[in-house]
Amino acid sequence: MELIVTCIPGLAGLLAEELGELGLDVTPAGVAAVRIEQGALDQALRITLWSRLAERVLMPIGQVEATPDVAAEQLAKLIDIDEHLGVETPLNVHVDHEAGVRGDPRISSSVFCRNLSRRVILQREPAGALCLRILIAAEQASVSIDFSGVPLSRRGYRVSGGAAPLRESLAAAMLRVAGWPNTDAPVLIDPFCGSGTVPIEAALIAKNVAPGLMRENFSVLQWRGCRSALWTKMREEARAQVNPNVRCMIKGFDGDDQALRLAKANADRAGVESMIHFERREMGLLASRDFADNGVIVTNPPWGERLEDRPRVVGLHQALGRKMAALARGWPMVVLGSEVEVLDKLGAEHVAQWKLRNGAMNNYIRKVSTVLRAPATPLQTGEAVFELPEQAQALANRLRKNGRQLRKWIQQEQITSYRLYDRDLPEFNFSIDVYAEQVCVQEFAPPKTIDEKLAEQRRMWAVSAVRSVLGAHREQVFLRTRSQQKGKQQYQKLDARKEMSVVREGQAYFYVNLSAYLDTGLFLDHRPTRMRFETECSGKRFLNLFGYTGAATVHAAVGGARSSVTVDSSKTYLDWAGENLALNGFSTRNHRLERADTMTWLQACNEQFDVVFCDPPTFSNNKSRDDFVVQRDHAELIRWIMKRLEPGGVLYFSNNFRKFKLDEFVSKWFKVEDLTRGSVPPDFNQQATPHHLFAIRHLD
Repeated sequence: MELIVTCIPGLAGLLAEELGELGLDVTPAGVAAVRIEQGALDQALRITLWSRLAERVLMPIGQVEATPDVAAEQLAKLIDIDEHLGVETPLNVHVDHEAGVRGDPRISSSVFCRNLSRRVILQREPAGALCLRILIAAEQASVSIDFSGVPLSRRGYRVSGGAAPLRESLAAAMLRVAGWPNTDAPVLIDPFCGSGTVPIEAALIAKNVAPGLMRENFSVLQWRGCRSALWTKMREEARAQVNPNVRCMIKGFDGDDQALRLAKANADRAGVESMIHFERREMGLLASRDFADNGVIVTNPPWGERLEDRPRVVGLHQALGRKMAALARGWPMVVLGSEVEVLDKLGAEHVAQWKLRNGAMNNYIRKVSTVLRAPATPLQTGEAVFELPEQAQALANRLRKNGRQLRKWIQQEQITSYRLYDRDLPEFNFSIDVYAEQVCVQEFAPPKTIDEKLAEQRRMWAVSAVRSVLGAHREQVFLRTRSQQKGKQQYQKLDARKEMSVVREGQAYFYVNLSAYLDTGLFLDHRPTRMRFETECSGKRFLNLFGYTGAATVHAAVGGARSSVTVDSSKTYLDWAGENLALNGFSTRNHRLERADTMTWLQACNEQFDVVFCDPPTFSNNKSRDDFVVQRDHAELIRWIMKRLEPGGVLYFSNNFRKFKLDEFVSKWFKVEDLTRGSVPPDFNQQATPHHLFAIRHLD
């Protein structure tokens, strides 16, 4: 008997390897199948019971040379249905057409059944029926008995797959690629376990549970040629081979409560719930205590099938590679993805890759080795790279002096972005900020009385001094002129390019853009305030108003905030906030992004929060209500915020209006602590305070 064993397209090599381990001699039959030329019933049953990668075991029973219009009719006349089908046994017929061959499967199946030698009981579903599969090509057609009916990948333990469930056979293929189980690395971790397919398959493999043991319904049992006693014996032998005392550690993490409930229910049905530790935790909160000395990582991160989700998926893969390198250095990691370019963002050492067709999508199984890379160091000052004009020497000397003073602090604080120069010299009215390997030179617009040619000359001297002292190429330096802006001007693009780069701040990472907007995406003067959220927000509900690109939210999430809400009226900035969250291993499931006018949102809100950060603009306009002016309107804003603040909570209220005075009624209504002096970092001019910061609490 000839046997054809099918699999997910692209996995035929792994399937052949698996069947070889079962003692079977196979030959390739394309990317989605292998063939056993001289097969036997016991071999077919062994595959049906034991293969974790196979989708179907097919036994051809007829083939004809015919065109598609008559193929079904001729196949029906060729076979003796009584040889295969009992009088009372239902029949299920499935018809496939090869690529490029047109035809209606329903018509073909009805023609086939109508032309059989006797009438049959037709059943639409394969359960409880003998299943025949017909393949119609351009000039030939074949019919085979399908031993499983329902694909072998459906083990029978899944209560519900949730959204986009991972096919069990695909999970098993990923585990085979990872080398699981391995006595030298008995730990498996899935940071995106979803409904639990990878951990459950890992437990079943470790326990040596034959995948066919978990379901009773197989099409072959309805076939007249099947020896039921042989099948029963094989199943009994398989049960005896189950290892109830296997020693391994399997952990599945996810941020979705519903998915984890499904995972636990599925694991319970599979009989392996006690072997798996499921926990609601996002990847960004995994810690060294979750790992061991040796193990493997096997996971299926979100793919970002929608175009607008792709930037977040890119950031999430960067976070995955970085996090696993820090916590599981050297471990094999197997990741399923839909784009090579996204998988490249793992930043890990490439070991092997398999391309496969999963439904309508191309997928890739990539095996990598996690690599801990040296932390990026920002540009720092040194000796002049090239000779400067005399007029630029004073600025170059000040840059070097500031760099020497900040060098030790930069290393201690684990930051890659800092202010190197803050309008120190009257003739150079600039701020100069370093963002990792890029520099933002912002000129504060000179008065109209200054000669434009002289102003242009000073810009050139400033850029030259920056390049020489920092050793930066021309394309690493971005020059901006900052002038008084009103309303939506602050959101307007300066350049259509979107060139994001990544910077580090403590334990958090952020995207910055020095070419598209006047502001880069990260207000450096608020660094100490943001970083305090890492220590104050564990287990708390965090609210970020006028949230901008969500930097404060990221620090709160990194610090273990139970949940957060970020409110801003700009879609651009909220999308940016979502990308920043993903870059640190967090989703917007537990960290919501709300596009709304802050005051309007507060008046409609009925949630309570433990920590609130509010950093409103000096001025903003609004279509639905009066314009917001921070000096005039902050008292009302604070009153609305305090209605949403839990007793014992704290509001950190900030703004950058230099002449700001806190309304005296705020101090009467609430307990106020001025934190301004201690919130200004050492890389900013202490004399010209860049912002005001107050901690506001309810009165006891």
